[in-house]
Order: sequence, then structure tokens, then C-alpha cells
Amino acid sequence: MARRKPERKKTGEPESLMAFYLRNRTNIEADQDKDIARSCETKQPYKSEGEARAIAAMNGMKLFTYECTYCGFWHLTRRPNSAKPTIIDE
Repeated sequence: MARRKPERKKTGEPESLMAFYLRNRTNIEADQDKDIARSCETKQPYKSEGEARAIAAMNGMKLFTYECTYCGFWHLTRRPNSAKPTIIDE
């Protein structure tokens, strides 16, 4: 069953990179959609690991950082990374 592509917002705001990707992709996979929604779409993007760590530290949160495979930005998570732990504990 073919799904309709999400409509672009007409509020004058620029479309996010993730919204553009989801609207223009050719292969639609339900599992990938769930993963994108969980790991990227609902999280704040940061330009660098340092920026993400600084925001977590300023808010007193004990979080890990990771570079998103979907959008290329950095996000914060409660889950420890298997590759390299970079916990914010300040």
C-alpha cells in the first residue's frame, strides 16, 4: 500500500533536512521510519559534539552524545554508546 508523502508546511519556515528526506525518498520502510522517529525526529539537533555536551552540562543532565546516522547532527541520549563513552556528569 502506497503512503502519501507528508505535506510541506506553508508557514514560511524552512523545511528541516529530515522532513525533506522523508518527503523525497523512494523506498519507504516502516522499520526505518520507527527508528528515525525514535532516534532523530523528536530530538534536538546540535552542530557538534561539544555543543551537545555544553547544553547537557548547562542543564545539569547526565547524558551521552551520539552522531545521528540519519541527519548527521549530534543528539543527546540516556543510553551509553558502545563505540566511545562520552558521559556528561557535571
